Amino acid sequence: MSTEGTAEQAAAEYIPEKVKKAEKKLEENPYDLDAWSILIREAQNQPIDKARKTHERLVSQFPSSGRFWKLFIEAEVNTFLFFSSVCMAENYSNIINNVIFTQSKCI
Repeated sequence: MSTEGTAEQAAAEYIPEKVKKAEKKLEENPYDLDAWSILIREAQNQPIDKARKTHERLVSQFPSSGRFWKLFIEAEVNTFLFFSSVCMAENYSNIINNVIFTQSKCI
């Protein structure tokens, strides 16, 4: 059981080689747009709690870039909309189940 936890932890902490190279490029030149593009593409495939740090670094480095702010805001909004729709679906399901249960008791 402990090996499963270790394997899951290693998978969760895995950093692709291209991301490591991009980070190294940014240490040398924090304005390297190719490196930032790699990091943003990777962040877009991550949950917002992991991607947020990359987005915050990006807009800190380029505070006047509307394009980069838009990417950050879209990531946050998409997360909000996803969780809102999940909650709405659960509420809808509960309402339907209550209506069916209530009707079946009356019949």
